[in-house]
Amino acid sequence: MKKLSLIASALVLALPAAGHAQGKAVAPPVMVSAGKCDKLVVAGKDATKQCKNEVASVPLPGGAVMFIFTQGKTLIGFTGDATKLAGDKKTGIAGVPVVDVNIRSGKEPKIVVAKEGLCKFSDPYSGKPAIVSCTATTAEGTFTGSFKSNGKPPKAQ
Repeated sequence: MKKLSLIASALVLALPAAGHAQGKAVAPPVMVSAGKCDKLVVAGKDATKQCKNEVASVPLPGGAVMFIFTQGKTLIGFTGDATKLAGDKKTGIAGVPVVDVNIRSGKEPKIVVAKEGLCKFSDPYSGKPAIVSCTATTAEGTFTGSFKSNGKPPKAQ
């Protein structure tokens, strides 16, 4: 989990700051949930066996949120437009449209525009196992990540 935290922190620091405190850039918190990665598909190829059993979420500037799955040393981030958040009170599941997929295995992330996509998620603070399920269709193929938490709240990294 520390490796994901360090890489996710580097990813966040490379992005524009969400705010400023005393003239210094402040990175948004990276929240990491432990549990089970049920499925990971990267550019149409099944990578579930290499998927770490954790998922990170990061609020981004401009009303976006990124859900990050880890495949070995590669991060797969689904960026969702949180300004278009929609939810179902009956199921407790919310969703955001995916605008792009970020693939980071080196210094520079590769950003692939999503033709269509959706991330669904539930409340990780409910005391019950939460889900994060993202899928996106891109010019490079389909990207899918599916995760179920262990029911414990995420930890800030």
